[in-house]
Amino acid sequence: MNENSAVTTWNHVLEEIRRNISPKIFNTWFIPIKPLSFEGHVLTLEVPNEFFLGHLESNYLIPLKEALRKVLGPRTKLAYQLAADDYRNPGKVQKSTKAAQDDSGGIKNPFVIPGIRKQPVDSNLNPKYTFDNFIEGHCNRVARQAGLQIANKPGDLFNPLLLYGETGLGKSHLLQAIGNALVKKHQKMQVMYTTSDRFTNQFIQAIRNNSTNEFAMQFQNLDCLLIDDIQYFAGKAGTQEIFFHLFNQLHQQKKQIVLTSDKAPKDLKEIDDRLISRFKWGASLELQSPDYETLMAILQTKCQEKDLQLEPSIMEVLCLNLKQNIRELEGILVNLKLQSTVNQMVIDNKLVREVLQSFSNQVNKELTVDGIAQIISEQMKVPMESILGKGRKRNIVQARQLCMYFAKKLTNKPLSAIGEALGGKDHSTVIYSCDMVETQRETDPSFDDLVKKLEKIITKTLGVK
Repeated sequence: MNENSAVTTWNHVLEEIRRNISPKIFNTWFIPIKPLSFEGHVLTLEVPNEFFLGHLESNYLIPLKEALRKVLGPRTKLAYQLAADDYRNPGKVQKSTKAAQDDSGGIKNPFVIPGIRKQPVDSNLNPKYTFDNFIEGHCNRVARQAGLQIANKPGDLFNPLLLYGETGLGKSHLLQAIGNALVKKHQKMQVMYTTSDRFTNQFIQAIRNNSTNEFAMQFQNLDCLLIDDIQYFAGKAGTQEIFFHLFNQLHQQKKQIVLTSDKAPKDLKEIDDRLISRFKWGASLELQSPDYETLMAILQTKCQEKDLQLEPSIMEVLCLNLKQNIRELEGILVNLKLQSTVNQMVIDNKLVREVLQSFSNQVNKELTVDGIAQIISEQMKVPMESILGKGRKRNIVQARQLCMYFAKKLTNKPLSAIGEALGGKDHSTVIYSCDMVETQRETDPSFDDLVKKLEKIITKTLGVK
């Protein structure tokens, strides 16, 4: 059958498809298709690229096949050819045919369309996020080292790499540090950083403008794709579908993919299982809350960057009260800098606590038995319910005795009130516990060091003068 007959036949099929889908989907995913031939029960269609084809088959193959059966009969088969104009021979179509039921691939790099020269992309990277100013500690050492290895050998060891952890622990910093290092070491590399929200919004705009092909093509020459906060793809089926095909194409070409999330892959909700399985192909590394020493190193670096002078005691208060969110630290330092320069205020403990209180609900307002117990629970890794309970394990008893010891030493509470606050114990138990702590301090130097450390943390955190 000649081309004109194929066009007529395809138009009949389109009329049938139009009845079963929305105008927007019809215009986006069926109007760009061109009929080429209809021979031996095989209808050959030209599609813009493999990205388009993958989305078409994943989402609209059923209405397409139903229309074909209705118009042309049950024996009709479908074949595809990619539209790929050779810039050396304008108008000449390169032959690449793929049957509708063929899952074997056969096209080495479907995103690369001859005739489209490699164009530089905007990396969207912030140059201030580098490995040099990313402080390494026990909480992030493995993740940072993995990032450095990617910078040296992209697409080799960890692909994809998924960095996960709570808000404000440096995931975005590390993600962009990888990108900046790649751009610096491999100057011809095409690197793009984006957020999941920006990716989704661009895809929505592409659908509205009937430009999904252009949306897909902007990724065709990428060597590394960095996407922040992948958890926000949750519940967005269209975005997940198009990202699934993009992921496959990049990964097959050994292009580096790095993602961040607030949760491990297994804990992500409303994300397609196909994507979850692909996230697990590489490495999933957690960034944890920094310990005191790492946070102090971060604080010193931030102060140096902002030309801010803080007394050591002030820095200790900040580190002891900000254990979860490094990003908050940045805001607090900006606030302190503002108060000291604009309002001519001295940065003392009072000002620091006022600023801390506006940023964090974890800052204690007064010295209480409960406040002391919370700190000891955290430092000694003994749950509060165990301290307040009747457990007799050595570590639980020791934590409970230390709570009573510091409560007696640092508060004006009567012994009966201290005992009542710590699980309903009587005053004689408090006296005994305090005596036991004093005795062990005299005979065990390591325990005495622990008591000194705890007292320092309690006094700094709770503002004891």
